[in-house]
Amino acid sequence: MRHALVNDDLDAVDRYFLQFGARNPVVVWNPEHDQLEDERLQRLSSYWQEKAGDQTAAPVASIDPTDMRFVLGYLMLLDVLEDGYDFRYRLYGTMISERFGRDVTGTTIREFGDKAYIVSFFLGAYQAVMERRAPLLTIHYPKNASETESWTRLILPLEDENNKIARLLVGQIPGEWRPRPAGAEAPAF
Repeated sequence: MRHALVNDDLDAVDRYFLQFGARNPVVVWNPEHDQLEDERLQRLSSYWQEKAGDQTAAPVASIDPTDMRFVLGYLMLLDVLEDGYDFRYRLYGTMISERFGRDVTGTTIREFGDKAYIVSFFLGAYQAVMERRAPLLTIHYPKNASETESWTRLILPLEDENNKIARLLVGQIPGEWRPRPAGAEAPAF
């Protein structure tokens, strides 16, 4: 998945989702302000761009969650593990937890979820952002057991003092609410 995302091979991404009977995601590198339909993501993008300046990533040390109260409940911070082999949720916003049905703070991407489906997409997207050192907008449409019709995610790279991507700052906004079918378990994603 990482290679397809890095190379903008959206046909490969679409084929991947279709094999699981899922709707194709939206994938946009370096999204323009008007491509971010949610005002919170627009503000988050502006905040990150201000901190990054003319660099390809904002410094980790420049990010202050108290500056982002406008999106805090919808914010995730992920630590890069083993050069991007995995990612650990340092922060998992309360509004995301509420809609998702659980808090995954402290968990890694590889520790949970439908590994053959959506986790591979998330992992690939995070790895691709590390490699391209560029913002990525994705909108994916969970299967019917999910309580939200879509998730809009803006992934922003953060670099350490050695100019290495060490964290990802992610704004994630749920789409329209849909009740979970009776007897259905909370989905992995």
